[in-house]
Amino acid sequence: MSDPSKHYTEMLRDLVRGALAGGAVGLFVNLLHLSLPLFTIQVYDRVLSSGSSETLGALAALALTMLAFQTLLDVMRQRIFVILANRAMIRLGKPVFEAAVETSLTKGPQAASTALQDVSDLRAFLAGGAVALPLDLAFSPIFLVVLFAFHPVYGLVGLAGALALAAAAVVTEFALRGSARAGSIASAQVNAETAEAIRHAEVITGLGMLPNLTRRWRKAQNEAIAIAERGARLARMFATLTRSLRLVLQVGVISTGAMLVISDLAGAGTIIAASVLTARLLMPFEHAATGWKQWVEARETLRRLREVTGSGKTTRSTLPVEIEAGKLVADRLSYVLPGAARPVLQNVSFSLEGGKLLGIIGPSGAGKSTLSRLIMGIVQPSVGGVYLDGHNTYTHERGSFGRAVGYLPQEPILLSGSVRDNIARFGEARMEEVVRAARAAGVHEMIGSLPQGYATRLGSGGHQLSGGQRQRMALARALYGQPRLIVLDEPNSNLDAEGEAALVAAIEAARKAGATVVVVAQRMSILSRADRLLRLQDGAMVQFGPREEVIQALTPQRPARPKLREAEEVAR
Repeated sequence: MSDPSKHYTEMLRDLVRGALAGGAVGLFVNLLHLSLPLFTIQVYDRVLSSGSSETLGALAALALTMLAFQTLLDVMRQRIFVILANRAMIRLGKPVFEAAVETSLTKGPQAASTALQDVSDLRAFLAGGAVALPLDLAFSPIFLVVLFAFHPVYGLVGLAGALALAAAAVVTEFALRGSARAGSIASAQVNAETAEAIRHAEVITGLGMLPNLTRRWRKAQNEAIAIAERGARLARMFATLTRSLRLVLQVGVISTGAMLVISDLAGAGTIIAASVLTARLLMPFEHAATGWKQWVEARETLRRLREVTGSGKTTRSTLPVEIEAGKLVADRLSYVLPGAARPVLQNVSFSLEGGKLLGIIGPSGAGKSTLSRLIMGIVQPSVGGVYLDGHNTYTHERGSFGRAVGYLPQEPILLSGSVRDNIARFGEARMEEVVRAARAAGVHEMIGSLPQGYATRLGSGGHQLSGGQRQRMALARALYGQPRLIVLDEPNSNLDAEGEAALVAAIEAARKAGATVVVVAQRMSILSRADRLLRLQDGAMVQFGPREEVIQALTPQRPARPKLREAEEVAR
């Protein structure tokens, strides 16, 4: 996986370049905004005094030409922002997805979905009009200078209006910051609870939890709506006040112009021209007061994306290394959950040659599933490491590692897609390889009974499988590609006698093909042919050795009978 923080930095560099390009075009857009007020002054000062229709026609043609160029440049500027938004999506889409998946291993799936939503929100912000707000604010002094050129009083009124609206924007930001953040957190919590309830609809319905959860959800939703409404009410109030302030300033400019004309200190044409210029001067400040929230949210989005790309940065290699022998070694392996004081797994060491079967046993909570995840390189060990053919399974390049391993987690998850896609791990594969994996798992006939065979869609909106069928289908996915290392976590938890017999046959066939097999199991029947057993207790390895030795140590010994009793029995 590439470094996601590097892509984030490149995206910021693109933003700077795009802002410079947009600023250069925006300069001419704002300069061309002067065409209408200048046209108004010329009409009043030249056309009305001379009565020349030719002069009016020439001025109108010039003004229309300048307005056409202004429109063209404005469209060009918007196009720059759209290209910038799409480029940011391209830059961040893949690395943020990968980083979010990595982050979700420790922070949960909600972190991944939030990060991907942030990428979409950032694109929408960059493609929208709010991104041009700082550029328009930066060019506002141009209109202020022209107002001062008309008359210093016009400039002072415009300056006072700009300062008043800027103060309103600052007050709006501070007033809405707390409520906006609280509303966002409350809404996210409600959405997370809703998604969780939908995922676990079967349990909720079966246990009659729906009425209780509905009341809980309604209460949380009402609280989120109340928080959001308080913020929206404040936003509407400040927007109304800002709009009213701008209208008052417009009245002030026209009144000031009238007084200047009456006093013979300015021409009549400056009244309309100053009014238009003041409106253009104040427009970005008004938008800042009402649309600053978008910039605040965009800043928060960038902060979260920076955290995700930073936390998603791993030490995984990007150079593929092929696995051949499948020798598995765990060296002083320990794992501590983030924020936990007690290790889930501590000081586990073992070695397993290719073609051997290792059974991991122990009571619930002993750390068996954690060990399987560490073997697969899903999470990073706190101490020590797991090595496959001498290469660390966590830092191994994921593409070549995935081709060499098979994994059946405790909960057999199948993704939305066809049976073929799921078995082939959503890669481009020949059909005979998919069928070979299905036959090895003993599910070829079962797949044939599905509505469309291997083309049957599974997952959301597709055909629903039983727990045993999902587990056997996930086993076929684990066996796909004839991997050198196969890790199966409770692979027989949902299987009947027929399914378990097929599982044992698949494990034996994989061993004969030279694969290293690791099986986490509660039922010892599946481990009848294990070469080694590893017993865990409270996260520690209490025993590792040949199957017979471990089984013998677990078997209670009969107490020795007294010698006198033995002699009596012999005598009889």
